[in-house]
Amino acid sequence: MWNEIKQILKKTKGTCIIVEDGQPAYIVTLFDDYQKSLDQRPENKIAAPRFKENINEPELTAKINQEIVDWKVKQAEAAQDVQLSDIQDSDELRIENLPLA
Repeated sequence: MWNEIKQILKKTKGTCIIVEDGQPAYIVTLFDDYQKSLDQRPENKIAAPRFKENINEPELTAKINQEIVDWKVKQAEAAQDVQLSDIQDSDELRIENLPLA
């Protein structure tokens, strides 16, 4: 089963959530991705970047909107359809969408 999970992680370039009793119980992710997420945490940074003092509202709005667009593009690239047809059918492994509401 571990090899199947590793194959899924390689194909999705992301994270695998392991569910027990219908609830998310564990998260398996690539070590490099985990390390990057730790490096991006605010408490790991010496000083948070500041806006220039004379930024006006339209500039700030434009900057925020651009960051949102960039984030959406990045999310769309990461969520490309993955073909899992070469992974063996197994009673131990079940892939399903989880409602995250």
